[in-house]
Amino acid sequence: MKTLFRSPSGVISTLLLIALAVLAVLGPDGFGPTATTVDMMRASEGPSAGHLLGTDGLGRDILTRTLAAARLSLVLGVTAVLIAVVLGSLLGAVLAASGRRVRSIGAAIIDTMLSFGDILLGVVVVTILGVGAKGAVIAIGIAFTPIFARFTFALVSSTVARDYVAAARVLGVKRRSILSRYVLRNVSDSIIVTSFSAVGEGIIALSSLSFLGLGVQEPQFDWGQMLTDGVRNFYLNPWAAVAPAVLIGLTGLALSMFGDALAKATNPLLRAKQTATRRPQEVAV
Repeated sequence: MKTLFRSPSGVISTLLLIALAVLAVLGPDGFGPTATTVDMMRASEGPSAGHLLGTDGLGRDILTRTLAAARLSLVLGVTAVLIAVVLGSLLGAVLAASGRRVRSIGAAIIDTMLSFGDILLGVVVVTILGVGAKGAVIAIGIAFTPIFARFTFALVSSTVARDYVAAARVLGVKRRSILSRYVLRNVSDSIIVTSFSAVGEGIIALSSLSFLGLGVQEPQFDWGQMLTDGVRNFYLNPWAAVAPAVLIGLTGLALSMFGDALAKATNPLLRAKQTATRRPQEVAV
C-alpha cells in the first residue's frame, strides 16, 4: 500500500476511483428524479443557469443524467469483466494443465476467437442473445474471455515449469491440488491486476454496444446510450455527447492508471528498484 500511494498515478487513480464509486452509490438516488424528468418546452437547450450542460432532446438535464448513469455503467462493466475473468482463468488453467494435444487445440480456438476482436465478437454474441443490458454484459464477458484465457494459459504454463511444482508431483500430489494450491495462488495477483485495466476496457466496449443500439435500452440509460443520443443532436447541444464521452474516457484512464500502479506495487522487482533509486537521494539529502 505504501508503494502504491508513493506514485502520483496511484494517488490520482485511487482518488478518481473513490469519487466514481461514491457517484455510483449516491448518483441515481440523488440525481435520478431530475435526470428522468421530461420537459419538452426546454428540449435541446444549451447550457444555462438551470441546466449547466443543457438538456437533451426530451428536455432532461444532461449533467444529472450523466452522473446518474454512473452506477449502471460501472456495474455492467465490472460484471462483464468478472464473467471474463472466471471463464477465461478456468479455461486457461485447465488447458495449461492438460496434455499436449488438448493444449494445441485449445490454443488454436483461443487464437481464432481473438482474431475476431472484442467488439465484433460482442456484436455477434449479443445478436444471438438479444439486445439489452443483460445480453450486452454476457456478450462482452464472452468476448473478453479469450484474452484472460490466453493470459492465464501463459502464466500457468510458466509456473508449472517451476521446481516446487515438480517437487509436488514427485511427492504424489494430485493434479487438481497442484493447480489450486501451487499454481493458481501464484498467478492470481497478476490476474487481479490485469482485471482492473480490463474493467475500463469493458465499460468502453459496453458503451460501444449501446452506441450501436445493441446495449442498454430505454427506460434504462448508461453513458453509451447517452453518447448515441448526444451525437444525433450534436449540432444543437454538443455537451450531450461530450459529457458522457468525458466520463467514459476518465473512468477508463483511472482504471488503467490504477492497474499499472498496482502492478508496480505488487511486483517485488520493481519495488526493489524504486527503493534502490530512493536511497541515494536520501543519503544526498
